[in-house]
Amino acid sequence: FQAELRTLNTIERVDDTDLFTMTYLGDYGLDDFLAQGGASNDNELLDFLMQKLLKGLPLRFDIPDLGCSTFAAETPEGDAIFGRNFDMYYSPALFVRTAPEDGYRSISMVNLSYIGFGEDKLPTSLLDSLLTLAAPYVPLDGLNEKGLAVGVLLIDTEPTDQQTDKPDITTTTRLLLDRAATVDEALALLRQYDMHASANSCYHFQIADAAGRAVVVEYIGDEMNVVESPRATNFLLTEGDWDFGRGQDRFAVLEETMEASGGVLTEEEGMALLQAVSQQPQPGKDSSTQWSCLYNQVRGTVDIAVAMDYDSLYHFAIDE
Repeated sequence: FQAELRTLNTIERVDDTDLFTMTYLGDYGLDDFLAQGGASNDNELLDFLMQKLLKGLPLRFDIPDLGCSTFAAETPEGDAIFGRNFDMYYSPALFVRTAPEDGYRSISMVNLSYIGFGEDKLPTSLLDSLLTLAAPYVPLDGLNEKGLAVGVLLIDTEPTDQQTDKPDITTTTRLLLDRAATVDEALALLRQYDMHASANSCYHFQIADAAGRAVVVEYIGDEMNVVESPRATNFLLTEGDWDFGRGQDRFAVLEETMEASGGVLTEEEGMALLQAVSQQPQPGKDSSTQWSCLYNQVRGTVDIAVAMDYDSLYHFAIDE
């Protein structure tokens, strides 16, 4: 546990928010995970995490419905930026830095409620923080040193369960953040694996690179589809007569704003756009925007607004 303990000792709380930061100093074993054939379901991934990272400590996933928004744009200076709102019920967040020996350095955001944390349990002590060692495998959005940004969004359709002779992966951005520098490389990686959706749900990926290309990857009938789109919410963008999903109102705001600006936004305007498509708390509805991230893919930075406090942004960089 030497490297693991050093990792846990890096955890810090950001002011009085429910945002925590962590620098992962150990080997989280992505090579070992892929060498064993990956995982075809959450239980197989949990088994790997409990044995490899948690030394037998029990872990379970709690992945409920979530609604999110993402977009890719360009600043007036020519920097690619990537915005992401994470919308769900109360979710403490963990900002994670990773620097694997065999992959790209990255920063990413993890919903701690997925791995057992909540209002009555936060990683505020060494004992209470042990389960955060699983964090590298459950990021929901992130950026690597090459400028590749990725976000995962829920889709209300049949769970993806590809069944060929390829190695298996479940819904995760870790593979892409560690191993892909461009959209083309990310797509090539995804095509090498059978995708199995986590939590018996379905998801699509927004992927964007520093050169300005942005796509949405969707799985329909277990077939991978790529849509050239700089924005996504919680419905399919693949051409077809789809009558399910949600987030069309948020997508319309993203579309109108980005088309009016020609896809060029300052970082301040990018965060303002995230605020415009944020989900405010409503009576009888638990879900609201838990965090908003605005990544600069060229500079390797992110500004984070927690719990829709857009007047208080927290700035981090891959190279810090």
